[in-house]
Amino acid sequence: MAEPSPFKLSLAARAQMTALAESGYPREACGFGFARGSELVVVPMENIQDRLHREDPKTYTRDARTAYFFDPTEMQRVLDRHEKAREPLRVIYHSHPDHDSYFSETDSAAAAPFGEPAYPGVVHLVFSVRKGQVVDLKAFDWSDEAGKFVEAPIVAQ
Repeated sequence: MAEPSPFKLSLAARAQMTALAESGYPREACGFGFARGSELVVVPMENIQDRLHREDPKTYTRDARTAYFFDPTEMQRVLDRHEKAREPLRVIYHSHPDHDSYFSETDSAAAAPFGEPAYPGVVHLVFSVRKGQVVDLKAFDWSDEAGKFVEAPIVAQ
């Protein structure tokens, strides 16, 4: 199988997402990265998983320590604003508090709900945060050959 292309991530964007992942601990932090020229604009999003779990624990069995969920209205507003500004979505990121950086079955189902990416060309970044400190970061990109998201190397830009 062909290796996925390396994902180029600026030190500034990585530092910003790292700080957000650490400040969100012990809950999952989440958000987007949009391309503005050669820059990646990081947009943190509220994780509403705790609220969903409180309101409907049978449907939303996990809380924000092990899951994230974007408010659909806010998500669409952010996506529309950046699309209008011609700043394409390039990254969806989230953290795994006290767990490794991996693309879980839940992550995969949300990212490719019908067997193909919901957002083609978007890389998913997963930060491992232990005791409030980021200890690992992995990128996952869609592989047509594998028919799923696979780990992609990260190159500092």
